Amino acid sequence: MPTTEEVNLWIAENVLDTDAWDKKPAKQPLAVKQAERNLARWYPAVVLNIEVIALQSIWEMQGLDPALKFQKHGVKSVDDHGEGVTYSGIRDVVAPDVRDLLGKTASEIAEEEAEEDGTDLQYGGCLI
Repeated sequence: MPTTEEVNLWIAENVLDTDAWDKKPAKQPLAVKQAERNLARWYPAVVLNIEVIALQSIWEMQGLDPALKFQKHGVKSVDDHGEGVTYSGIRDVVAPDVRDLLGKTASEIAEEEAEEDGTDLQYGGCLI
C-alpha cells in the first residue's frame, strides 16, 4: 500500500481541488488508512492502486465537513436565521471518481444477484 507521502504527491500532481486534503494535514495518514480499509472491504477482488486510494482519501477528508455530517445522518435541511441548506439525499460512501473507475461494490453486486436469483442474503448468520 502507498504511504501518505506517496498519496500526497499523487494528489499534488493530479488533483486540482485539494482544499479538503490540504486543510488538515494531521488527519491525512488516518484518511489514507481509512480509504484503504474501506476500499478493501468494498472491492475485495480489486488490486488497489494509488489513484483510487488517493481519490477515496480526499473523499474521506471531504466527509469531515459539518454539513456533510448532517447529510450522512439523514438530516433533510438546516436553517440558521433565514439561511438554509436542503440536502437531496444521502452522500455515497464511495468517492464518485472511484465508483467511475471500479463500478459497483461487492455487496451491491451480491444484492443484485440475490434479487435476480430470488434468494435471501445472509448477514451475520441470519436471514433477512
